[in-house]
Amino acid sequence: MSTERDVTRIVRSWLRTDEYDFPVEIVDDVLARLDATPQDRLIWPARRFADMNTYTKLAIAAAAVVVVAFAAFNLVPRTGVGGPGVATPPPTLAPTPSPTAAAFPPAGALTIGRHSMVLEGLTVSFNVSTSGWISNGSFGVDRSPDIGPEGASFIFWTDTPVGVFIDPCAAVRGPSVGVSTAALADAVASVPGTDLVSGPSDVTVGGHPAKLVVISIPDDIGCDPQRFNLWYAPTPGFARYATALGSTYRVWIIDVNGTPVWMDGETFKGAGPEPARQLQKIVDSIQFE
Repeated sequence: MSTERDVTRIVRSWLRTDEYDFPVEIVDDVLARLDATPQDRLIWPARRFADMNTYTKLAIAAAAVVVVAFAAFNLVPRTGVGGPGVATPPPTLAPTPSPTAAAFPPAGALTIGRHSMVLEGLTVSFNVSTSGWISNGSFGVDRSPDIGPEGASFIFWTDTPVGVFIDPCAAVRGPSVGVSTAALADAVASVPGTDLVSGPSDVTVGGHPAKLVVISIPDDIGCDPQRFNLWYAPTPGFARYATALGSTYRVWIIDVNGTPVWMDGETFKGAGPEPARQLQKIVDSIQFE
């Protein structure tokens, strides 16, 4: 017959033995917690517990004492008690990885100085020498948010174009011309409906041989300029279209030890020499690491 008073008596007796001589305040606190702790009700038939014999009931009470004793032990203050603890080995620190180049400069205004990115698996950096350049955070930088004579934009292709559109207004792609910088430059120079300004020319970018082609978009292309497609990359959706009538495009296709890297800059109708000069300064600062 294990009543509530029996449990209290057993707990007090057990916690006051020589081995576990807990202070009175601890014993009282444990009993108070025991009374205040709700017990989950087991969904059994009511007769199951009534059929248990006295031995079984006392066994349950003893189990409760063990649980309560554990709680009491955890209530005893540890400060200044017992010998020195076992030293905890210092955590094993993972090696700090070497800094890596960001995929592209974060969106926002570019500070004056050098900025890094990754193109075709190659780490590339360029220098910004004047304020006013803005990164879109993924593939391009602009000298002005507006399309106008003072503006300029630059696209660094993370996936190099492999061909051009043979019907720009209808978005009909021509066949892929492969990775040859010479073949790619020839394709750019012959995009239907564009005017060839110069090139293909042999130049050097970042110490590597490159091709430069300059084309412009005339006023009579036959469709909205943003539906006038120029060149495309293997990644779906990666394609260049004309931004505005009268725009001029400078395309640098660089052979980096057999890997073609593509960059193109745009200036707008009525532009003087300064926007093009700013584009060239960026190209001249290119470094491959």
